[in-house]
Amino acid sequence: MAALLLVLGLLGSAMAEGADSAPVVNATVDPERFHSPGTTQVTVTIQNTADEEKRVALYGPTGHRITDFPTTLPAGTSHTWTGAWQVTEEHLNAGRLPFVVSYQHTNAQGEQTQKNLTLYIPIVHAGLEAQLEVSRSITPTTALNNQKVYVTYTIANVGPVDVTDLTIKESSAISTSDMKLGSLASGETATHTFTITMKKASLESHATVSYTAGGEVKSIEVAKAAIQYVKTGLKATLSADKKGGPVGDVVKLTLKMENTTGKEIGNITVTDPVLGTVFSGETVAAGASVTLEKELTITSTTDHLFTITGTNASGDTISSASEQLRIIAVDPALAANLSVIAEADSTAIYTRPGIVKFTVRVTNNGAVDATNVKVVASGVTVYPYNTSSGGVTLAPGQTLSFVRDVLVEIPGTFRFDATAAGQLGETVTFNGNELRIFYAPPTATPSMVPVAAPVKPTAQPLPTSDTLPESYDKAEELLNIGFWAALALAGISLALILVGLVGRAAANTKAANAAENIQRVRGNDYGKSVPKRKRRYLPESESTVAVSNETTEALEPVEAPAESAEAAPEELAAAMEETMTELYPEAVMEADAPAAPAYEPYEGEFSAAPEYAETSADDLSASVAAAPAEEPTYRRRRRSDK
Repeated sequence: MAALLLVLGLLGSAMAEGADSAPVVNATVDPERFHSPGTTQVTVTIQNTADEEKRVALYGPTGHRITDFPTTLPAGTSHTWTGAWQVTEEHLNAGRLPFVVSYQHTNAQGEQTQKNLTLYIPIVHAGLEAQLEVSRSITPTTALNNQKVYVTYTIANVGPVDVTDLTIKESSAISTSDMKLGSLASGETATHTFTITMKKASLESHATVSYTAGGEVKSIEVAKAAIQYVKTGLKATLSADKKGGPVGDVVKLTLKMENTTGKEIGNITVTDPVLGTVFSGETVAAGASVTLEKELTITSTTDHLFTITGTNASGDTISSASEQLRIIAVDPALAANLSVIAEADSTAIYTRPGIVKFTVRVTNNGAVDATNVKVVASGVTVYPYNTSSGGVTLAPGQTLSFVRDVLVEIPGTFRFDATAAGQLGETVTFNGNELRIFYAPPTATPSMVPVAAPVKPTAQPLPTSDTLPESYDKAEELLNIGFWAALALAGISLALILVGLVGRAAANTKAANAAENIQRVRGNDYGKSVPKRKRRYLPESESTVAVSNETTEALEPVEAPAESAEAAPEELAAAMEETMTELYPEAVMEADAPAAPAYEPYEGEFSAAPEYAETSADDLSASVAAAPAEEPTYRRRRRSDK
């Protein structure tokens, strides 16, 4: 305003000098308060009020022409220039920024000259003083009974120093306690909202913002503002299909407007601090309601407060507002993720009610802790038992396991679900697997012990071979054949063993006798003849000569027949062969066995067998004594010779 007044003063002096009017100039800076050198945004507007085109030029504080400003302005037109300018220490000390406007001037004599207008745009050098900027918004300014009203304060520290003990003290109608915000550093901004439920009376907002800077307590007063109560109006309700979601997800916002007045409200415009104008040109008839929907793509966590304004048939302005709604942007990587697995020890009950033992396992498959975890079944919390302190917390990868005995009265499907706190503050449910429990009724027990009537025995025919299958007869026949064959083999084997044992004993006996005879034969001299008086003959049935002596068991010498010395070997062989034949009559010589040596038969004449005369024992002894002294040959008498 100071710059504008200065320009108007210059214009007045210029108009006094001639009939040609000077251009109208307006200039502003933002910001205008500085604690130290800095940059400000300068805006200069020049308007040509003359009836003819003028040549103009704009120069900055450094005296250089601003080249992007046009050099001519047609009659009745204006041009605005905006640009950043560096405020120096010199400018701060002077408290202003000088700009110069040069324009073409025609005097009363019609002569054209060049005139300059100097613009002094004021700036403030605040030094090291604390400086806060406070703003307040009230939504809505008129409210129905039980409608929410929001009083929001925004405090920015634009000074060079930090402040402490920042406090907002509102009127008792808005808040009965002070809001202490604490410290606010230079360049920072703090926001706080008071939420009031409207009653059947108007309210007034009036706040004092206090703070401490440089050891000095300072305060800023916020002007009074009324919140008007109305009995009827436009009631607005804002809702969303979900509290939020990951970035890029879509949320549907629903606005319901209900006209409680007796007049139609038209030309309705709905605005939002984040979305801007949401709806426009809407109409709600008297006593009716309208529902509008708006899809919102989540980019960040935002607060939405829809403000509605319209006019009725009388031209009165009707305003209202919805309650504040927060949409939260969540990170999918931080979302809870639980799995629930349940097992039953039996799939059936045999009595009503029956007890089934369930084992439940809950696992956190997410990347963050799952908080306030509970397990419910049919709306009843089964874990933990004590829910007054909330649920449990499961770390990533951790598994919760527990066992519950459930008294089942009605068979059916059972399921255990887990719940946990989500990022939106809501309860997230994770469904478990379903288990089917059946009812298996037991066998009915008779009410009394039945008495069984005796059953008359009936004769049953004995099974005959005709009643048996043919395969049975064949099997029996084969078994009998096998039995008798085995028995026969056993008998034959036993007989062979006995025969072998008997034969072995006999062979041993015969071998002993043969050895004895061989010894005896070797001791006899068959080349010498025996005197006739000493010869004794055995019966023809005997094959050997035996000496019988009734009175003695002594061995007696037997004189060999008088043979020639040449025939002795043949006779000896014949005698041995005869003895072997006697001992082993059953032996048969093999065909390929070597033949026994052949002996020539004896061709000499044998004397007639002498007749035995009875000889006494004395004569016999005398004969033996008179015989030449030769080596006798002895033969052991057999038991059969006795």
